[in-house]
Amino acid sequence: MKKYILFVFVSLLIVFPVKAEEILVTSSSSDNISIVSSTVNTTISVEEIVFEVKTDRELVEEPTIRVGLLKTFDVIKFKSEIDYEIYGGDEFIVLLPAGEIAKISYKKGLYYLTSESLALESKIYWRLKPTDPEGVFEIPGCKRTISGRKSVFCSYRGIFEYRYAPKSKMPYLINELPLEQYIKGITETDNNSAEGYVKAVLVAARSYAYKNISFDPPTEKRMFDVYATTQDQLYLGYISETSMPRVAQFAQETVGEMVTYKNNVVTTPYFSRSNGKTKTWKNAKRIADRPWMVSVECKYDKKMKQWGHGYGMSTRDALMRATKDKWGYIQLLGHYYSGTEVEKIY
Repeated sequence: MKKYILFVFVSLLIVFPVKAEEILVTSSSSDNISIVSSTVNTTISVEEIVFEVKTDRELVEEPTIRVGLLKTFDVIKFKSEIDYEIYGGDEFIVLLPAGEIAKISYKKGLYYLTSESLALESKIYWRLKPTDPEGVFEIPGCKRTISGRKSVFCSYRGIFEYRYAPKSKMPYLINELPLEQYIKGITETDNNSAEGYVKAVLVAARSYAYKNISFDPPTEKRMFDVYATTQDQLYLGYISETSMPRVAQFAQETVGEMVTYKNNVVTTPYFSRSNGKTKTWKNAKRIADRPWMVSVECKYDKKMKQWGHGYGMSTRDALMRATKDKWGYIQLLGHYYSGTEVEKIY
């Protein structure tokens, strides 16, 4: 069990004489904070605050997540430095040799895939699986860029799927991969921020993603779990993972850890900044109550204009608390998501 201990020294002003005593106080916020203080005669007390990751539940298997990268009618190029298995749906067809560029397209109900050695046609969508679980593929010619970053983000781990979506009436590029590989490719923070802040964002992002995973086979209506954009979470894949090694390291150090409320993993939204307080969740049509999302103070956001939806964690306030007040990630998550714990799920 991971433990993080913070020692706080508090001066007490005693007006009337008291006997030496020992006081035990346990927090009622169920955020794994226990406070023990001992007061001797008149002056100094020491409080020990323990923040723990719960590890006593039965662990589940790490799930995979399906990410909608983009939709387009353009011919797509696919390349990997390892062999990839080509499937038509669930049926294996042939190997795409390492280094060979495949051109993939869709027209009038038919899927096409051509390369130097292949010329394939199918009525069923293409699914390309790596022969190595650490395999990486790239989409040559892709121009996915992010403001302020010099890199082009067109490389991803795992499975590539090319599938027509009747709802959108366009083919989608879908990336299916283990949840932890997805988390390492998340770009919701930066490489140089305080450890507590980065870990808080990663655990919140993992919880959010886990809650969005459909554990049923994909359908034409729900072909993937999350978008690769800020519509859900900004996922930039392998290049982001390799260019932000501290983020990848902190993701590894928190593997399987998520935010829970009454032993259930919960949705953990976050946003840029508040106006001094987060919002209390109000029950919306067809959306269940979220009692862990009540208004809390964001002292570093005071006198600022809210930027974002206002629910859950203010990332600006969390960054300042981690940097200036040295808060760890469990303390941060317990503050913004009231009554929650951090538990290892897998």
